[in-house]
Amino acid sequence: MFFRRPLFGAAALDVAPAHRALAEGKVETAVTILEGATQRQWRRGSQAQIRLYLAATYALYGPDGLEWGAQKLREAAEADTEIVQNPLYRALYWEFAAYRGDPAGDIRKGALAAARSGDPFAVYHAASALFAVRAYRRATRLLGKLDPLTLPDYLHWRYWSLLGKSLDASDQLEGAVDAFERAVLLANAREKHRERLNLAATLLELHRPESALKVLRLTDTWGLEAAEQLLHTYLEGRSQLLLGNPNRALEQLQRASALEDDDGGPSFAYKLALAQCYGVLGRYPQAIAGYLQAIELAPKRQRTWTLHECALLLVEAERLPSARDLLHEALRSEGYAYRAELYADLAEVEYKLANLNEAAEHARRALDLGAVVSACLTLGSVAYEYYHLDEAVGWFEKAAAASREGETDWLHAQEMLADVFVQQGYRRPDRVVFHAEAALKYLHPNEEWALILRGYAESAREILGGHSRRFN
Repeated sequence: MFFRRPLFGAAALDVAPAHRALAEGKVETAVTILEGATQRQWRRGSQAQIRLYLAATYALYGPDGLEWGAQKLREAAEADTEIVQNPLYRALYWEFAAYRGDPAGDIRKGALAAARSGDPFAVYHAASALFAVRAYRRATRLLGKLDPLTLPDYLHWRYWSLLGKSLDASDQLEGAVDAFERAVLLANAREKHRERLNLAATLLELHRPESALKVLRLTDTWGLEAAEQLLHTYLEGRSQLLLGNPNRALEQLQRASALEDDDGGPSFAYKLALAQCYGVLGRYPQAIAGYLQAIELAPKRQRTWTLHECALLLVEAERLPSARDLLHEALRSEGYAYRAELYADLAEVEYKLANLNEAAEHARRALDLGAVVSACLTLGSVAYEYYHLDEAVGWFEKAAAASREGETDWLHAQEMLADVFVQQGYRRPDRVVFHAEAALKYLHPNEEWALILRGYAESAREILGGHSRRFN
């Protein structure tokens, strides 16, 4: 039964069809049934409980159910003041308070108190209240202690959906995927497609675009609202981008961006994805414009990361002074997780701008913070420019040792080591051959560096008498 004190007689007969309608996803039908039930003459306790049930039904709309849900909660208390002691009443009170924008601290305290009753309905709605004020880990813990089989059918899939959203927001993405898969399995036909959108979005966060695309292709967009159709288009675009199909992605992301502009204005995620797509396609003016829009729209916790990514695009587009400005702006964020990389990227920019002292200074900061490979490459390049060739060898060797064979940074270190030993007058021809051959295994024969390295290796072998190293 829905309540701690169950309804009996005719009142229970009015609740049962509402319960069935909710299980079929027909929330409006359930509301109509329950609103009709409130017009009948019941004893005060039954009137209060029917209104409490109605308030809980309105709560299923989320923030859109605030006005009518809060009103039915007040009417329940007016019908029977004892109802305010019901755990469900207290959980709903704090859920509506969360939608109203009341202080988050009060809501956390009140929702947790309501959940301590152990009443499954109260626990579910308390978790909804906690989720609404971004207390995601607390919501996850509450739901983790709740057996979903103690809830009625219409809350089974909602339980898994709410758990999935809480886990996703807590960066527990594998758990979120499992929860959303259960929600898809249990949801009624009207809701399955919405839950598939949640599942696809989380799969994308896990960089599983093939799986996300399969889920999206099972989704019937005709049953979705306009905002959900827009989300479907955006997720399909992101999936194609991660799959390496930027032209297909661009078509979807442009469409999503246009629809979004017509439906209340741009958002961070959509503008960022479109900017990233333009960047992959090398359409730098559109990409930069998109990134600048995304920076303006970015939530506080994502702004620095977006500045950093835009700066890297500016480096790629050879707009180095602008890239330097954005990197300096990003460095003002003390808590940024990729601070070492910021210094390393700034060092590279200063090096390309021929500001060698600044490049070395930033590279040493990056090295101290743990960005070993990129910092050593820059320090080696600075030493090379000053013709401190023995020092350059040391830095490039450190970069090669700290990187994985075949990767871009490892290749660059091998190329530069071969070049430095050539600049030293082939004093170590065996080292020239060694590093040249190491890099050539991973270079296309027609690449510029491949041609240079083959020439270096041939000259070194002549010195070595046709061998790869000297014999004593």
